[in-house]
Amino acid sequence: MLGVPVRVHYSFALIALLAFGQLQGLEIVAWTCAAFLAVVAHEAGHAFTARAFGAPSVTITLFALGGVTMYPVTTELSPVKRFLISAAGSTVGVLLGGALWLARSAGWFDGVSDFLWIAIGSFIYVALVWGILNWLPILPLDGGHMVTSLLEIVTPRRALTIAKGVSAVAGAAAAVAAIVVLDSPLLAVFVVFITLTGLQVGSRPSARPAGDARPVTGRPEQPAGEPPEFPI
Repeated sequence: MLGVPVRVHYSFALIALLAFGQLQGLEIVAWTCAAFLAVVAHEAGHAFTARAFGAPSVTITLFALGGVTMYPVTTELSPVKRFLISAAGSTVGVLLGGALWLARSAGWFDGVSDFLWIAIGSFIYVALVWGILNWLPILPLDGGHMVTSLLEIVTPRRALTIAKGVSAVAGAAAAVAAIVVLDSPLLAVFVVFITLTGLQVGSRPSARPAGDARPVTGRPEQPAGEPPEFPI
């Protein structure tokens, strides 16, 4: 996509399962295609912002129920730039989803086929919900990375530790809200899983140069000659 490799892991097919029981037949196809485009748009916001700031070898990978944008962790970017990169994904999603919602509300899509109508509604839903949820201050979501970047400006060496604390509190609050407010134990389990995953960030040694205060990724070691990658 304009020079940025986009890889799709087979696990991304799981996105289709979310439609079972609510949609059927070609409606599930419409949902899956729309979700694919919405997630790609979200990740493109990260990718092209990172590339604009000078990050090399930017890649996008879609997997499971979302995606990740990566660039070499050795890239020298200021905390402010990393904050903007993290914020860019949801910003693109919310803007596109909001624009489509306004257009649909204005009647621009009246009379389109059922397939296209469901696809438009699905894109709006994924773009807005995925975008807004990603702003929660929970690692490894975008909001968690945004909090970490802001903390690096004030206390670079303690930024990740404090961000993990914020993530744990926010994750617990979100899980409780999922049960009490939304009556969705499944969503609560998902939030807990995401939160626990984020707490593992930085649990393994990093190949980052000494003195670099950016959060380590906790990803497996890369093959020789390849720098570790920073996920957003």
